[in-house]
Amino acid sequence: MHAEIIEMKDSEMELKLQDEDISVMYIIQHELLKGKDVEFAGVVLKHPLVKDYLVRVVTKRDMPMGAFQDACTSASENLNLISRLVKDAFKKYSA
Repeated sequence: MHAEIIEMKDSEMELKLQDEDISVMYIIQHELLKGKDVEFAGVVLKHPLVKDYLVRVVTKRDMPMGAFQDACTSASENLNLISRLVKDAFKKYSA
């Protein structure tokens, strides 16, 4: 994956992400929108044949990058929890 900051203002940020699946971006967008300080979070696929995405985050306060990092951390923690639950379910099923 390649990430590049396209625009950074006090309460707005636009990132360009390459070579990643859009479902990952949607998970991060979902986590961003759960934040009380996030006014807008959107993901756009620039072209269906090229995996280039634009992610835009607008916050009520400063630090959109902090909101993005928090959303990534939260998404990762949730995925780890799901992974543990599925492993436990498989153990119970196979026993």
